[in-house]
Amino acid sequence: MLLFGVCLSLLAQVLASPLASVFVGYDAELFEMTHHAFRLFSFAFLLAGFNIFASSFFTALNNGIVSALISFLRTLIFQLSCVLILPLFLGIDGIWLAISVAELFAFVVSTFFLLTKQKQYGY
Repeated sequence: MLLFGVCLSLLAQVLASPLASVFVGYDAELFEMTHHAFRLFSFAFLLAGFNIFASSFFTALNNGIVSALISFLRTLIFQLSCVLILPLFLGIDGIWLAISVAELFAFVVSTFFLLTKQKQYGY
């Protein structure tokens, strides 16, 4: 997952211009904003796979509460909080970085549960 996350992030960095031009190439200002936003957003790919894995892992272990908690925190609480709070400090970049920061918080929660439940499940 780390390898794919790094590959996707690097690919997004390299392909930010061509992808932005496909969708907003008609407007130079919008193109620059989209290009910049996509490059910031691409850091979310680094941790998203791990967080999805952790939630799925606990689903497979029949621990729906932990799985749901990771998913709920990741996709609603952390993302919503970051979208509302980060722009106050970072301006428009706060919106683009919100998903990456939310993934970082979810990574901490996922790691916590993986470490604390290790003895219970014997992995």
